Amino acid sequence: MIRVLVVDDSVVVRRLIVDSLTGAPDIEVVGTAANGLLAQAKIDQLKPDAVTMDIEMPQMDGIAAVRELRKRHKHLPVIMFSTLSAAGASATLEALSAGATDYVTKPSNVGSIAESIAAVREQLVPKIHA
Repeated sequence: MIRVLVVDDSVVVRRLIVDSLTGAPDIEVVGTAANGLLAQAKIDQLKPDAVTMDIEMPQMDGIAAVRELRKRHKHLPVIMFSTLSAAGASATLEALSAGATDYVTKPSNVGSIAESIAAVREQLVPKIHA
């Protein structure tokens, strides 16, 4: 089983990611965190095999969290969640240069919750298995 920690300040997005990963082969969501600061403690406590991380969060954003994470966990895969906007693309590049492993775009203009879950699952599961 690949143990995943989900980090996002939006409870709705956290739920979307958890629901997307639930039932995926060989993946178990072991916890969630609402910002990068809380994620640092949860990573030490839960010892996940991979992390999904939002970029824009209060207290400690995803870019700062990745930088801190790399000091202690050099090889832990971190998959960033980002918007498709120009600002989101720039932040994603910054996160990748800070040490993030990969990124997934947040679903937009997707009809139903089930379609959003399917869209996230389609992008995220292969990257976690990589």
